Amino acid sequence: MGEHMECLDIMDIKQNNIKSIMNVLREVDDRSGMTKREIAARTGLSFATVSNLCNELLERYIVESVKQDAPSVGRTPFSVSIAHNRFRTICLNLQMQSVLRLAVLNIRNEMIFHRLYDIADLATPEEVVHFAKEKFDEYAAEEGTVDCTYIGVGTAVSGIFDLATQTLVNCAVKMYDGVRLKEIVEREFRLPGYVDNESNLCALSLKNRIRDCRDLVYLHFSEGVGVGIICNGSLLKGHHGYGGEVSYIPVGDKSKYCSECDTYGCIEDDLSIPGIVKNYFGVDKKNTLEAWEEFTRAVADREERAVSQVRSIAGYLGELIALLIFIMDPEYVYVGGELAQIYDVLFPDMNKVVQKKCFMYGNRKVNIVKDIESDKTINSGINEFIYSHWRL
Repeated sequence: MGEHMECLDIMDIKQNNIKSIMNVLREVDDRSGMTKREIAARTGLSFATVSNLCNELLERYIVESVKQDAPSVGRTPFSVSIAHNRFRTICLNLQMQSVLRLAVLNIRNEMIFHRLYDIADLATPEEVVHFAKEKFDEYAAEEGTVDCTYIGVGTAVSGIFDLATQTLVNCAVKMYDGVRLKEIVEREFRLPGYVDNESNLCALSLKNRIRDCRDLVYLHFSEGVGVGIICNGSLLKGHHGYGGEVSYIPVGDKSKYCSECDTYGCIEDDLSIPGIVKNYFGVDKKNTLEAWEEFTRAVADREERAVSQVRSIAGYLGELIALLIFIMDPEYVYVGGELAQIYDVLFPDMNKVVQKKCFMYGNRKVNIVKDIESDKTINSGINEFIYSHWRL
């Protein structure tokens, strides 16, 4: 028993050392790479350990050698670089009703393929995932023979991935409620599968993008309202995976009844895209994205009713952001999803609410930033999630 545990510990140490090497190599220019001595200095590992592990990774074609210009007579030095195009991930974005966004990334978060599909005619999660696999196969056939390995497929949803039951809970797209989507994805693609809500994935992406930031909040507004939180450098998930859930926090319109929780004022009714569209048009719209585009045009044209609704949205958003600032004390608050398209119009009224509520901050600046390319942020987050679970 003791020998077995020691063996596991040694394997874990080796895996951690390999990941340390891979992490520093991901951060550098792939054309120049890093020498083994530079890797040793950055990771804190011994030169012998780095040399042995790099040689193993070279033999497995996970990294490749890059010759450097020799500054003087003697041995020509060479660097090590990740063979980043050899390893790819598949990203499925299912956080909007009737829409599939399919992307392929390499392990340096460079997008190789991206396409949007209308899936309004698909009635079950199995049909959606099967359709996604067919479209991926079509892409792979068009690309032809490429020497690459897919290390996983990740899925973004507007809902909670319950860690205990491995099912989806409180999904804005009701088709996925109570579904073991991870199993369906793994069965269809025959790859390791990963599922999380879009805001957690966006927060994870920014955690890796902003190296020195250890506390941030990411608000994503699409079919639902999602919040991803990085606290002290780690993604806040909670014991069951419900950490950061804000849909039913009653800081919205107190006159609105929520049938989901049998109370009033739930913020999702006022800040989700379907909720905003319903408030503006007075009825539910079958095609939410088309209705949203019509609303944003009205905002751009400064139509009185649209501008009035924007002021209301700004007030509710300011209340939510102020609440999260008080609870989390983040360095950054990001606003992404479709709502970022009207962020510049929202900001003045929203910021007034935040500044008024967060009076204790004094003259300290609260960094509130829009993310106009949140689809890319989601894909990058999926990529980071898969990479973090990749055992080399």
